[in-house]
Amino acid sequence: MNWTWLGHSTFLITNDAGRALVTDPVDRGTLAEIADVSADVITVSHRHFDHCAVERIGGTPVVKETTDAETLAGFRICGFPTFHDEVKGAKRGPNTVFSIEADGQKFVHCGDLGHMPGDKTLEALRGCDVLMLPVGGIFTVDGNAAWEIAKRIAPKTVVPMHFSTPDLGFQLEPLDVFLAAAKADPAPITVEVPVRMR
Repeated sequence: MNWTWLGHSTFLITNDAGRALVTDPVDRGTLAEIADVSADVITVSHRHFDHCAVERIGGTPVVKETTDAETLAGFRICGFPTFHDEVKGAKRGPNTVFSIEADGQKFVHCGDLGHMPGDKTLEALRGCDVLMLPVGGIFTVDGNAAWEIAKRIAPKTVVPMHFSTPDLGFQLEPLDVFLAAAKADPAPITVEVPVRMR
C-alpha cells in the first residue's frame, strides 16, 4: 500500500491492485484546496464537518463509518470505538479508529482521538506498519499525549496529522510540540512528517 496526505486528517491510501481509500475527507471551510482524487472507499471516523465531506471525493465510493470488520475494494477494514475527548464523549462525542489492511500491511487512522485508548484497543493496534495520529490538541490529544499513544502502539512509522498549518480554517497546536516530545523521549519508531499532495 501507498499513502499520500491531502491535508488535515485526509489521506489517500492505494493498494497494489490500484484501488483507492480516502480517510476523513476535509471540508472546504477547513481546507479550501485539496488534490482532486477519486476513491473506492471512504472511512469517516465521526460526523464533524472537517472529517466527513464525502462530496469532495470523486468516484462512487462506499462510505465506511461502522466498526464491524469487512473487506471493501481489497481493504480489510475494522473499526474500534473510542472518544473525541477525555470524558467518554461528553464534550465532543464518539470517534472511530480504523485499522486498514491490504497487501500484508496494516495502517491505523485514529480520526479525532481525544484520549488514551483502552488496553484491548491498544493491543489490537500494536505493531501496525503506519499509525496516522492527531497531534494538534484543542479538539484531540495534544503532541505530548500523542507521543505517549504512539509509544504504546509501537508502530513501525507514525505519521502526525490534524495540526496547525497556514491554510487551515481554525487554530490547532503546531507540529513542533509532537516532534519535541518524540525527540525528548525517543523510541524505535520512525516519525514521518507528511507533505501535502496538491
